[in-house]
Amino acid sequence: MVVRMGAREARNNFAHLLGRVHYGGQVVIVERSGKPMVAVIPLEMYERLVAEREARFQVLDRIRSRLPDVPQEEVEQDVAEAIAAVRAADAAGGA
Repeated sequence: MVVRMGAREARNNFAHLLGRVHYGGQVVIVERSGKPMVAVIPLEMYERLVAEREARFQVLDRIRSRLPDVPQEEVEQDVAEAIAAVRAADAAGGA
C-alpha cells in the first residue's frame, strides 16, 4: 500500500514513518506543496530494485561486448542517413 504524506508531517513523525516502512512494508511518498519529492521504501524492495537494474545492465554489457567496434563518426553518419531516408519517405507520402 502506498501512503502519501506531506514533508512537514514526515519530519514531525519520522520515527513513525520509519516504522510504517520497515515493519509495515509500506511505501511512503513524501510531498512538498502537493508535489511528490521522494519515496521511502523498505530496504528489501530497494535491494531488489538495485539487483534487477544491475542484471539488466549486465545483459546490455554482454550485448555491447559482442558488437563490432565502429567509430562514433560512422555511427552518427548512419543515423543521419537513416533519418534523412525516413523524412524523404514521409515527404513522398510513403510512410
